[in-house]
Amino acid sequence: MKFGKRYSKMTVVMAMLHGVVIGVAAVVVIGLVLFIGKGKVEPSASGKEVPTAGPAAVETPVETPPTDKEQSLKLFAKQHGVFSSAEAAALFIAEDPSLAKAEVIHAGGNYFVWSAVGLKEGEIETSEYEGTFRKSFSVNIATCGAIGAGKLHEVLAATEMGQIKNLVAQQKGAKDEGEMKDFYKNITTITAFTTDLRVIRLKLLSHYSSTNNCVKFGF
Repeated sequence: MKFGKRYSKMTVVMAMLHGVVIGVAAVVVIGLVLFIGKGKVEPSASGKEVPTAGPAAVETPVETPPTDKEQSLKLFAKQHGVFSSAEAAALFIAEDPSLAKAEVIHAGGNYFVWSAVGLKEGEIETSEYEGTFRKSFSVNIATCGAIGAGKLHEVLAATEMGQIKNLVAQQKGAKDEGEMKDFYKNITTITAFTTDLRVIRLKLLSHYSSTNNCVKFGF
């Protein structure tokens, strides 16, 4: 006697088709899972998340202090003489009324008598009769910011009196003057004495090289 259930050919065919459909569906589902998984990016080793879409992340730039090179400036002076002592230089100025606005600059072990400082050679007029000549030099004021004269470079590099006046006007509108108070006071005092940019530069260099010693000369 045979035991077992007899199935028609149609039943067998339907069963086979059903199996094929299930197999295809399983492949499609697995494919979708793998595709979606590729769209996700694991956090980087640094712990920062990396965006997979949209604009790139923008990091806030870190402001760095100006370098020594950026705080250096090439200048030209009208030189009347060079002396081995401050007394001799001061006596030379006292004996010549035309040097009322001149200053004694101590640099490299010598004492120079200058009456003007320009950004370009053409700003400095020399005279064989006066015994004057043009002296090129450079100044480094990188350390002046520590004593509240961080804007000294802007004033020295100014090409118009209006630039200095605007700088002072902006300071007057500030609520807190802070360490810059003395610096702007010096600017106000000097500009009340003269509006000649060449003399203003000279007075500032003389003050901050002798009083605060933050101006370094190079020849």
